[in-house]
Amino acid sequence: MASTLAAQPAERWARLFALVDTLTTADLQVPWDGGQKLDDGSVQVPFPVYSDAINAVIGLLYELNVVVVFNWSEWHRTTPLFPDARGLADAPVADAARLATTFVRGERFSDGAIQGAIESGALQAIFTRLRRWFDEERPAR
Repeated sequence: MASTLAAQPAERWARLFALVDTLTTADLQVPWDGGQKLDDGSVQVPFPVYSDAINAVIGLLYELNVVVVFNWSEWHRTTPLFPDARGLADAPVADAARLATTFVRGERFSDGAIQGAIESGALQAIFTRLRRWFDEERPAR
């Protein structure tokens, strides 16, 4: 997995880190919408509304192949890294990708998964681990 990350252009990584560095408190707030009763009597399911900046970060994680195909739904049940990324700083960079995948893919099945990563500090820990890998461990190209 680290080789897949290393194959990504440095400029793309720079865009991710620049965007992460500009995230504001407002960008990290996650209001919810929906939940109101509709004309037909049904109730719309509530859903999180992520900021444009968070959506851009998630898009870059896909572009950088940080979001990977693997059995994340099983992995997150057994890893000590989930849900708060405790120990991620000392884990292989592949675990940062696995954890990012768990939250990003988890959002599709459980609204608010990314919000949980924001609130627990896991998302920031993922960015920190990816940046350290890029700055100190990424193979020279």
